[in-house]
Parts: sequence; structure tokens; C-alpha cells
Amino acid sequence: MGGPAYFEVRTHDREVAAESLNQVIEHRPRMRFADPARVQVSLRSANYADLGADAIRIGGAQYTGAVDSADFLLAGAVLEGGGILHSNHTSVELPRNGGFLYPIGVPFSVDWDDVALAIVRMPIADIAEVAEAATGLPAADLRFESVTPVSEPMRRYWAATVTHLVRQLAVPDANLPPLVLDQLRQLTAASVLAVFPNTTMTAARLPTPGKVPPAAVRRAIAYMDANAAAPLTAATIAAAAGIGVRGLQVAFRRHLDQTPLEYLRRVRLEHVHRELQAAEPGNGTTVKAIAKRWGFANPGRFTAEYRTVYGHLPSRTLRT
Repeated sequence: MGGPAYFEVRTHDREVAAESLNQVIEHRPRMRFADPARVQVSLRSANYADLGADAIRIGGAQYTGAVDSADFLLAGAVLEGGGILHSNHTSVELPRNGGFLYPIGVPFSVDWDDVALAIVRMPIADIAEVAEAATGLPAADLRFESVTPVSEPMRRYWAATVTHLVRQLAVPDANLPPLVLDQLRQLTAASVLAVFPNTTMTAARLPTPGKVPPAAVRRAIAYMDANAAAPLTAATIAAAAGIGVRGLQVAFRRHLDQTPLEYLRRVRLEHVHRELQAAEPGNGTTVKAIAKRWGFANPGRFTAEYRTVYGHLPSRTLRT
């Protein structure tokens, strides 16, 4: 991963607006408005290697986009205004503060009216990889079964999460460390799977794998210890251990009472601790910078986690 391809547009011109929005998803646009002078379209968009984020506002107009087919996951929240999504001879209202998931692999259209949106984009294969790691559902079997959240609590959770993701990602001159980007990618995938009805929600019925030898767990641990500074997924860890993702998950629960990624997070926390211990007081080193480099992007959560493990604040370690 690296820095994003970022662009920002503010325009009153409907052709420029349509061309800009086509960079989010290719579509056939149509705009209707009572007063051209009131039309205002703005877009902030960032594209990483496997993650995109967009803040979109369409003011003073109704905007329709018709899409032949999306081959990637695009999900968002309606921050202002509202819309209607049409697909497979059905229409679904997308109200303010509502979440939505564009259909995958089928034609659809959306009518937006004076709207503000926060959107994330991700390859469906990456979502399926996270789903397989969490539930054992084969990647090829992942299907999303609704374009709206599964419940009201999940709607609220999704609105907060996607807003947070866009604020982190769709900003100019972003310089997010690779491990932070990996955490945001994992958050995007896990949240989408928790919010929008899909086939992983019945994956508990899947049979668990057979007994996994402790040697496989040791291989996974050795791999994570040696590569903690690199973005790792459950799939890469499982491959290094020579077992399947589901087997890896079950073995870690059985032998260590945690998931592989929970173990990896603890390893990275230990690296932060060592760097804080080794830092020279007064040389400009900060707790925030070290934590962020190791993938801890949320200062409050990091501080609480650090204090739980080491018994005091990270700032104390840095001063002593």
C-alpha cells in the first residue's frame, strides 16, 4: 500500500459533475434542477490499492445514475437528503442517516435528491477473504442478500463507521502508515459483513475443521513474530502455517483462547512498548507517532489497551 490517488472537485457544471462522479463508479448520469445557479456538486475521493473512500455532496439538484453492473463492493451512508435505489424490479428507499450497499453483478439505478454521502469501496474478493477467515465460509460462497442494514443498531453503527473511514481516508496529503491502512481495510470488510445481510450470517452451521496440530500454531506464531511490521491477513498467516484459514482460527481459539489477529495486535503492542523504552527523552519522539507506525490509529483505544497490559500510560514509559 502507499499514498492515495486523491482528487477533489467543486463545480456548478453538470457535465463536469457527471465526469467526476464517474470516477467513483461508471454510470449513465441524468441531472434535474429548477435553478442552474443553485446546483453545487462537490467530491473528495481517495483511491488506495485496494480501498477507496468518497465524500459526495449534490446540492440543488436531483441526480440519477444508472449502472450496468458493479464488480466491486460500494457501500455508504446518507448524511443529508435521500434517494431511491432500483434493482431487479424493486425499489428501496434510502433515507437520511440510512445505510446502503449497491447491488453487485446486476444492473441498478439510484435517484438522489439534494444529498450528501459518505462511501467506501473495496474489491469483493477482499471482503470474501475476511469472511472466510472469520467464519470458514468459502470465498466463492459469499453473497449479499439485502442493500440495507440488518437492524437499526447496525444502521447506526454503520453510519458512524463509514463516516469515520471517509474522514481518515479521503483527505489531501494523507500519509497513513501501511499498518494503519491495513487496519482500516479490515474494519471496512468486517463492518460490511456485520451490517448488511449476507451468507456469513448462517456460517455457524458450517462444520468445524478437524484437530489442528500445535506445530501449525507455532509456525503461525513464528511467522507473525518475524513479520509484525508488514500488513498481514489471516489468509497469509494460515498459508505460512500450512493450514486453512478456518483451521487456523479454531486452533488459536483452542490453544491460546484468542484469534490470530488478536495475537498479532499484542505482538505489535510489544513493539511499541520496546520503542518507547528505547526512545531518548526530548528528541521529539511521540507516543502517537510510534503507535501509529505500528497500526494503532485510535489514540484513546491504544492508551487504554497499553495501560491494561503494562499497568501505566505509554507516556510514562517514554519519560522513564
